[in-house]
Amino acid sequence: MSAIKKGTIVAAMLAGFTALTVQGATASEEQKTFKPMHAVSVHVGSKHAIGYFETVSGVCQLTLVVGEEPTGAGVVEITPTRFRAAVKAGQRVSFDTGEGKELAFYCGPAATAMSVETMQQTAYTPVAR
Repeated sequence: MSAIKKGTIVAAMLAGFTALTVQGATASEEQKTFKPMHAVSVHVGSKHAIGYFETVSGVCQLTLVVGEEPTGAGVVEITPTRFRAAVKAGQRVSFDTGEGKELAFYCGPAATAMSVETMQQTAYTPVAR
């Protein structure tokens, strides 16, 4: 893989994965729960995400592939992107889809299950102190 492509992926990961704050997003769809090495599929607007996780030393090692929904001819015009994140048991990580929604992933106790919710982003400005 070229250095430019690696740099692009790293930049996308840094921009896309953010810590989830309750004030920043509200749940908009039901939560899906999945176990290690079982796939989860989520549709978010014009995007489609497919992911799975492995339990490694009590941490959920999440792999997520996000891409555009195929056209009517079954053709995807933009190459899907793969993201990876290590999520400690009891913590969350979220992915900004760029369409006003986030995918929030929660690693359950002992990293034995993960859940994902589609969250509606809301404007949030911290109170000045």
